[in-house]
Order: sequence, then C-alpha cells, then structure tokens
Amino acid sequence: MNRYQVLWIDDDAEKQDGFLESAFLEGLDINYYKTSKQGMEELVSKIEQYDAVILDAMVYNESEDEKAALTGLFNSIKKINSLSNKKKIPYFIYSGYIDQDEHASAREMLADETIFIKGKDNDVLFQAIKKEADEQVDTQIRHKYQRAFEVCTEKYIGENAGKDLLNLLLNLENSNTENQFNTLRKIVEDIFIACNKFQLLPNEFITPSVAINETSKFLSGKNHKGELFTEKGYKHLEETHIPSQVSIMLWNILTITQDGSHRSTIDQHVKTLNSSYLIQSVLYQLLDVVVWFKIHVDSNPKTENWTKIEKPKQESESNIKKGIVINFNVYKGFAFLQPVDRTDNIFIPPHLITNHSLKEQDVIIGEIEEYTDNRTNELKKRVKKLIK
Repeated sequence: MNRYQVLWIDDDAEKQDGFLESAFLEGLDINYYKTSKQGMEELVSKIEQYDAVILDAMVYNESEDEKAALTGLFNSIKKINSLSNKKKIPYFIYSGYIDQDEHASAREMLADETIFIKGKDNDVLFQAIKKEADEQVDTQIRHKYQRAFEVCTEKYIGENAGKDLLNLLLNLENSNTENQFNTLRKIVEDIFIACNKFQLLPNEFITPSVAINETSKFLSGKNHKGELFTEKGYKHLEETHIPSQVSIMLWNILTITQDGSHRSTIDQHVKTLNSSYLIQSVLYQLLDVVVWFKIHVDSNPKTENWTKIEKPKQESESNIKKGIVINFNVYKGFAFLQPVDRTDNIFIPPHLITNHSLKEQDVIIGEIEEYTDNRTNELKKRVKKLIK
C-alpha cells in the first residue's frame, strides 16, 4: 500500500484516536499540531516530506491559551498559498461544528472552500487526499521508490537523506555533475553514520568527520585476496561483513563521487557525452545499497563485531617526532616540521607557531596526530603539541 504523509492542525487531535486509526489503515500517516503557528513552522521546514494538509476550521492560532477561531485557519491557508512557489501542497478543511446553525456566518466566509464534516465525511476525505496527492510529482516519486524512502527516517539513515534523495530523483535528467555527485556522497555518509548508530561501525570512523574510504573497507572486511582489512586500528570480523555485491556497489559509487583530482576526469566525461546516464547508474546503485541497509539492520546483526588491534610500543612511539622548523609562512602563520628521521614533513598549525614563538631552524619535539582535511577529505598529519 502506498503511504501518504499528512500534516493535521486541530486543537483536539489527540482525542480523535478513531480518526487517526482509520487514516492509518487507509495509508495516511498523520502528524498533528494544535496551533496554526506550530503546524506552519513544521510545514515550512519539511514541506518536501508532506503530501497534504488537513485544517480544522475552528483552531488555535498562536497559543493554546487563546480561544479557537477562524483566525488560525485563515492564517494557515495564507501561509500554504505563500509556499506555492516551493511546492503547491493540497489542503483540506475538516470541521466538526461548522455545519451547525450558529456557524452560518463562518460557512459564508468559506463559501469557496470544500468542507469535510468530522465523522460524516471521513472516508470521502481520505479518498480526496489520496487523489490530489497522487497528482504531486514528488508524491509519485516517493511511491515509485517507496522502499528506498522507507529508510530515510530518523530510525534509519535520517530525514535529510530523504530530502537529498528526492532532489536527485526530481532532477534525474540533469547532467550538472557537481551538485549531483556531492549529494550522492552525502547520502553514503548518512548510511555510514547510521552504521555507527546501530553499533556496526566504531566511533573513530565518523569523528571528527566521516572517513569514507576507510569505512567502506572496514564494512567490506576483506580485500580482493581475502585478507582482512585493518582500518583505524580495527578488524571487522566476518559474521557482519557486507555482501560482496553491496561492497562492489559502494566502491563504484565512491570511485565516481569522491572529491579529488580524478573527479575532473569524471566531470569531463559527463560534459563530453552531455548525458546523465553515469549519474543515473550511480544513483540506482545507491538505491540498492539503501534498501539493503534496512534489510540488514532489521535482521538484528551482531553489534560491535570487531577487534581492536593494539599497536606495539615502538609503533606508538613513532607519534613523537624530533626535527627542525622549516618553510615558515609569514602571512598565514604556519610552518612545517622536518623530522630528523627523514620521514615526510609535517604541518605545524599557526597557533603552535604563535604560542611557542617558533622560527625557522628551531629544533623541536612534537606529538603527531592524524586528521581529516575538511576540503579534500584526505587523511593528513600535523603537530598536535610540542613536548618540552
């Protein structure tokens, strides 16, 4: 059954369990708010996720301390209409009192609107919502790719992934590679963060940022020779290795979407062909990975299924480097450490230069740490602190 996401504004919504249950059985997942203000704030922030809005005629406007009136209804309609350039979302007025004689004047004010009466028109309302929602392009896409969008909730990989996925599918024919590839990679990151949430991935792989390549290797577990990967000091035990086909698809996705020098080749390829076929092929592989992720998590896989590889003492001591300060940049304030053991030069951040009044050719001993470059996502080394 196709499911529809519906926003409902009603001051007595929590007392109408029968209506909510009937709606659910009809495929409507209703999220309700008691004031126009709260409901419209929700709609503005998540309009892409909703298929329709139900509005009570007599409702609170800004606060539950006020008297329910038509003001809240009219303000909601005004706000919905103002959002039409972003998305023209259908709304339905649903009232339990407006058909009574004492509300004749209110009916006149709403003469141009269709009004559904509570209890009497419930089934008619449900069908009307589904009929109009089915005419929305984004609703059609969510239903066509329903299994993928089921995973784009806070329970699994997050609502932001659903928003990104919808934008990708809405622009499926677009050959603008930069935004498309970046968005695809962000969804992969959402999947990896969710792996950590479900204790299928150690914290070190997502903090301070997602280590995409290392995570992909860790989850796959083995290289093409069947040897266990060791990533960030961890080995992933075989019971929860991802299937080989999922591993291959992840490798394909990341090979195409990763930042770096090779991306210029990819971008040039798309530009030369002037087609979106490559982007589509990557997107459809990602959809498969998303669907697999839900199946995997729902199977209750073994958690924390890894071993920590303890480094021998002499290896940990390699984090301490002695050397001289070179290549001091007077404008940006950084320099480099040239180790006496003739290993690669190591970046010295500006704050260490300033705090220790370092200058060219100073001899120092520093503790070295790895970090992820925010611009390139590359793993690099820098001096963490000086050792006196």
